[in-house]
Amino acid sequence: GGRTCTLYYGVRTVDDMPYVSKFPEWEALGVQVVPVVSQPDVVCESGAVWGGRTGYVQNALEEDGVAIPRNSGALMCGVKGMCESVKSMLEDAGVFEGRVLTNF
Repeated sequence: GGRTCTLYYGVRTVDDMPYVSKFPEWEALGVQVVPVVSQPDVVCESGAVWGGRTGYVQNALEEDGVAIPRNSGALMCGVKGMCESVKSMLEDAGVFEGRVLTNF
């Protein structure tokens, strides 16, 4: 197989998830989009009900695992606690430290 790209996209509620309309386009370009909602039971103004993955990005990544750590990298943008947790998880899995980049 060729290279893969997975985007873990975490938000509090469905209403906090911009770019949803772009997900099919991104997936057509080879990006697997994994949206994760941390507060799926919050009633949204839009009336949207979430049926996808719930919890936090780091939990979803832990559940999915890293297929080939030595050949993997990560670019993270988000709150510091999430980034630190994911960075630690990736490094523990065997992803090289220099291939884990954050927004701070």
